[in-house]
Amino acid sequence: MRSTIFTEKVPGPWVLKPRSEASASGIKKFSSKDDLWAELESLGEERHLFLLESFKPGDVYHVDSLTFNKEIVFTSASKYLAPPMQVSHEGGVFRSKTLGRYSEEFKALDEVNAKVLSSFGLLNGATHTEFIRGKADGKWYFLETSSRVGGAHIPDLVEASSNINIWREWAKIEDALLRGKSYKASKPTGYYSGLIVALIKDKHPDYTAFESEEAVSFLPIDYHVGIVYKSTDPDIIQERLDSAAEKIQAEMLNILPPKSKLTS
Repeated sequence: MRSTIFTEKVPGPWVLKPRSEASASGIKKFSSKDDLWAELESLGEERHLFLLESFKPGDVYHVDSLTFNKEIVFTSASKYLAPPMQVSHEGGVFRSKTLGRYSEEFKALDEVNAKVLSSFGLLNGATHTEFIRGKADGKWYFLETSSRVGGAHIPDLVEASSNINIWREWAKIEDALLRGKSYKASKPTGYYSGLIVALIKDKHPDYTAFESEEAVSFLPIDYHVGIVYKSTDPDIIQERLDSAAEKIQAEMLNILPPKSKLTS
């Protein structure tokens, strides 16, 4: 069995994830081989629909890009303050913030993202790619990629910082390809932005206490708080995200148990 060979070569913990899911909710983490074998056994004939990977502790980042004729024409890089896997399994408040376009982390992510997309042979379209910066060694590790726009309202985060709507630009790329025309992305603006999304108990939240100059959008999602912040100062973005998360955690948060069985 390949999984036996893998776990002998690669020390735990490990993660078992669906090959076709777009959400982190279907992912499970294992520290014990016995627990992993039991889960694999329960999957039966559906085992091939899942992928076994090494779990790398570290900060998780996402890079959202647009590509036209093999050339990356736009890139946005952001850092999860609460990674999707953590939120989906432990509950909590999902947060992400964009990185400065001239920062060391942005430059490094721009480079590794280009290598990943080139390796996959991407020709055109939108992509959402995730990387881990290892806690132990500071190295960048490829986590996953997809030829689609990021979920969890990440396009709203990207647009707030860059004035680039990834959905709209992707449509323009497809139109240019159909008509045999050229395409050029607009120059991104240099703002910083932050995104916070959380499951709450009420269908429609009261956003009065969250209003501020930097809060540029309150997302209309039933039973969720969703706020997009925008500023020229990254420290203010961090302060707004921290303050909102603290209030949501204390007064509004609703936590549902994770799925007991993996789904593909």
